[in-house]
Amino acid sequence: MRRCATTRTTRPVHVTGGPRKANGRSAPIFFPARAFWSRRPEAGRGSDGPRRAEGSYQNGVTAVMNERTKSDIINLRRSQLTRAAYKVVGQKGYYDFTIRDIAREAGLSTGLVHYYFKNKEDLLLNLLKEINTNMTIILNRAISKSDDPREKLNIFMKQDFDLVNNEKDYFYIVIDFWTQVNKNERMKRANIKLFKSYRDEIGKILKEGIAAGAFVKMDINYTAAVIISIIQGMIIQYVIDNNAFEYEDYTKKVMKHVNDLVSKK
Repeated sequence: MRRCATTRTTRPVHVTGGPRKANGRSAPIFFPARAFWSRRPEAGRGSDGPRRAEGSYQNGVTAVMNERTKSDIINLRRSQLTRAAYKVVGQKGYYDFTIRDIAREAGLSTGLVHYYFKNKEDLLLNLLKEINTNMTIILNRAISKSDDPREKLNIFMKQDFDLVNNEKDYFYIVIDFWTQVNKNERMKRANIKLFKSYRDEIGKILKEGIAAGAFVKMDINYTAAVIISIIQGMIIQYVIDNNAFEYEDYTKKVMKHVNDLVSKK
């Protein structure tokens, strides 16, 4: 009696250990089994050929799952420690925190901190990099909601000025990092990259505004540097002395001044 042919269906391989959901449970990670199935070795002539092929296939799936899970855990832990460093450095300053402080804030052991970061400097450089990346993502997300270069310019300035209230620790951390530029070459390069990213972002908006006929022709690099200097200078003065001037009023005046500087009359 002839057996009916059966069709093997490919199903995603489901494991846990991925990014956390809002409820605190691990989100599933899916690996398409079809990709591995297509690479299965040919069965040998002996009766154990299909078994060897199946074993090789399963080993391949397991190896990739393990690598994926390991990578997710590494990224999760590094992100966890970076967030802890942001809070601790903002509170204690560059010089006065310890690795133990970071571990305690993250709820991890000091050994794990040293496992994921070579030393204190490596952790701080990663923090500065993450700050820059996150700021760029948030800014670009806000700017992408508008097609008007003038509105984009105002969004850029308002995002920067609002950091004083929304992320109070941010400027304390950045100012602390500035104190290292004449002592630490890696920290100097990181700060150079940070300021360049500010100028590049504002430069793209200015270039777009000129092309659209909304802004006057100008030296884009010079104007971008001036605008960043005005914004940063205003913020630093206020961070150092909250009583120096009425912050909300002055930021509105700065935004109007910058718009008058670049817009066609």
